[in-house]
Amino acid sequence: MSSRLLGVTVLICAGVTGCSFIGDTIKSELSSYAEPHDGERAHIRLIGSRNVKVYPDSTCVSHLVPGSGYPAGPQMGGQRKRDLGMPKGAEAPKHYVEIAASAGQPISAAFSFYRESSMPGTPGTGAPGTRNSASCYAAGSFVPQVGRNYEVVSHWVAGDCAVQVYELVQEPDGLRRAKVESRAAQGCPVPVTPPSS
Repeated sequence: MSSRLLGVTVLICAGVTGCSFIGDTIKSELSSYAEPHDGERAHIRLIGSRNVKVYPDSTCVSHLVPGSGYPAGPQMGGQRKRDLGMPKGAEAPKHYVEIAASAGQPISAAFSFYRESSMPGTPGTGAPGTRNSASCYAAGSFVPQVGRNYEVVSHWVAGDCAVQVYELVQEPDGLRRAKVESRAAQGCPVPVTPPSS
């Protein structure tokens, strides 16, 4: 094999390895949440942002978490509504996504918000307008219990966003939201690859 062809082959192999990592990341970022269809389950209603990604059996967030993805379809941000027939109170929003989750295992949900605004330039001066953008990201984790219904709600208020988890409790006078213990979900530690010998 000529040295030129060998060099091209090495470059292609190096590129394929890099492309594999990039391809896996992109595939994950466009993937659907692997919703359980058997075993003990709970139901969760996700509220707050169209752009929500779920990480099953995990207290952290990473594209490497098996089964992670968008719960309403294999597109960035999912769709605006998915209804599994969970009980709804009077304050239920117009847009939400309902999912099944494995009971007794941690689950994390990450919400991304993005807002863009523009201001016109001063009339008659020819001055250009300005465009401003802002974003906010919050992720939370909790352990759902078998047969129960939850809402995971994210708010973006005054430049700050956070996640709160509630259990939906049916009472004689209607549905009540009870706060559930949860924690912020950070990025998962990067796995360390041992050096080759």
